[in-house]
Amino acid sequence: MNPTRLRQHDHRGSVLIAVILVVVVLSVLLESIMRYSSNTHRNSVRQTRVEKAKLVAESEMEYLFYRWIAEVNNGTPSTSVASEMVTDGYCVSNLTTDQTPFSSTISDDGWTVSRNVEFYSIPGTSDGSATGQKPGTTKTGRNYYFTARVKAKKVDPIFGVIEYRAGRRFVRSETSILQYSVFYQDDLELASGSDMVINGPVSTNGSAYIGAQAGVDIIITDQLSVFNQFNGASDTTSGTTMRKPGAPGTSTLHTPIFDPNPHDTDVPDQAEARANQVEKLSSPENFVGGVNIVKAMTDYPDAYQNAAGDPDANEVYRSIIAPPPKEADGTAIPEDPTVASRRMYNRAGIIVTIGEAPDGSVTVNVGNPSNPTAYNATVASNIDDIIPVAERRKDLYDKREGRSIKTTTLDVGALKTALETLSTLTSAYNGVVYIHDETAGTRGPGDGSGIRLKNAETTPNLSDVSGQPKGFAVVSNNALYVQGDYNTTEISDDTGTRTNPAALMGDAVTLLSEGWNDDNATGTIDVRRATPAGTSTSMTINSAILTGNTPSSASPPVNSGGVQNLVRLMEDWSGYRISIKGSMGQLFTSKYMNSVFKSPSQPIGVDPDGTVTNDDRVYYVPDERVLDFDQDLARRPPAWTPTTTEFHRGDFFTW
Repeated sequence: MNPTRLRQHDHRGSVLIAVILVVVVLSVLLESIMRYSSNTHRNSVRQTRVEKAKLVAESEMEYLFYRWIAEVNNGTPSTSVASEMVTDGYCVSNLTTDQTPFSSTISDDGWTVSRNVEFYSIPGTSDGSATGQKPGTTKTGRNYYFTARVKAKKVDPIFGVIEYRAGRRFVRSETSILQYSVFYQDDLELASGSDMVINGPVSTNGSAYIGAQAGVDIIITDQLSVFNQFNGASDTTSGTTMRKPGAPGTSTLHTPIFDPNPHDTDVPDQAEARANQVEKLSSPENFVGGVNIVKAMTDYPDAYQNAAGDPDANEVYRSIIAPPPKEADGTAIPEDPTVASRRMYNRAGIIVTIGEAPDGSVTVNVGNPSNPTAYNATVASNIDDIIPVAERRKDLYDKREGRSIKTTTLDVGALKTALETLSTLTSAYNGVVYIHDETAGTRGPGDGSGIRLKNAETTPNLSDVSGQPKGFAVVSNNALYVQGDYNTTEISDDTGTRTNPAALMGDAVTLLSEGWNDDNATGTIDVRRATPAGTSTSMTINSAILTGNTPSSASPPVNSGGVQNLVRLMEDWSGYRISIKGSMGQLFTSKYMNSVFKSPSQPIGVDPDGTVTNDDRVYYVPDERVLDFDQDLARRPPAWTPTTTEFHRGDFFTW
């Protein structure tokens, strides 16, 4: 063969081979590109499915969060929340069990879910809670920790099972409302005529009007928090209106002294101190445990009616001290479950009920919320000491009210003995004694009735399973009268020696000196001279006090009496000192003890021509009143006393 032709043939063969190789390489590359593109698309589609699963899980977590809140607000104990939510169908005990999503759209798309909540109980505690700082605040409270888990799942025709698992920590914070020296649901007014020192934080969900009468001082040592205005100014620094507009009173008031160190001789610059100590609340404090007042009245209007038959927010606030609502025939009226869970009547370990029959006979029953006579047999041999026969519905003329109050005496010392020696009562006692006179009055059960506490220097001191004091809370729908020093005997616990945590809650609270004599109640002020115990020149109350008042108004002209008269007096206290160590709060307008405040400088008995026929004053002011905040109440309040409730979403995790 011609060598030249042979070389040409070889060249053409090489080109053909090269072309074939290029085609093969391009085919391989194209296949790889197509395979990569397909896999990328597949992974992208799968990731989209996973992202959808994540969204489903997160939406279910939100649903679970609000169902959990509803269960807690129903009053369910933390230890029972999980089982109740399983019973109600919101959760499953085993996350391998499928549930239907709350959204029908998600369900129709083929998704199933599993929801679960578990309570983490802190070992060694009585209720599983941890005492500490409330999330996001400096306040002390009890934190209850839950773990929530959600699984979202779908069987995809291409990818098989698509699943996403999400978890969160849920925290329920219960903070005692006893975090303040003074707290008011409504406007706080203070125009003291005697020296007054307020140690501890002060808060109001309304406005604060604070000023001292001539010749005396009001000293505020801690934070003052207001939701609306302070002395007429919303900026809290420029206000000069120290008396609530429209409230009676013509005396000239001067500004309170802000001094965080009142024992120092140097008084700080007041502009600077006021700026540091007065703060504006961004939202009102909820002093009734997270209750939605408007929703409660809207959903259950029959349960919270006033005398005119209209739904009334005050009836929701008063629910803390009132028994559950009933029809005239005794039938229970359905009410908001959150309100019901916050009623002290429903929380009390011991219920004492006084009633007078038409024939004048008086009965006393001792029991619990489900059975008001449950412990009658247990206390049969002690009841005449606890509730003396001669002191049952005895007339006590109340100068402020201008009428006699049928008052029943509870001997706290005798009750202490019974609680500590009668095993049935010992096990039933949880720190709360609810005592009320349900005898019908002209304005309903409780009108014109009162409970007097005597022999109460030493209060019951029983501990819970973790060794902490349960304290002693006395709650009544009626007026409360406290005669003599109250809760002044200290107790010992793991923190050392301290005051037994105590609370007094009633429609109104009146202090009577140790030497008070009912026979002198109608007399003029000269025969109603306060007589403290022994040689003492002061009366001491170591207790939180939660009660109502008659608020100031312009028409008709009414003066609330202010913080200094939230706790009522009926004697000549000049020359003496009244000291209240605890926490004092106004939560509602008094329902039964609702006469207007009468100034100590204005006698009641005045002739039409203005002349005074007798010195018929209600009381004379003490030389000094001290409101001293008991910080232990914030950390360890009496068991079962009211709290503010908040709910928090904690850390997110996958599992």
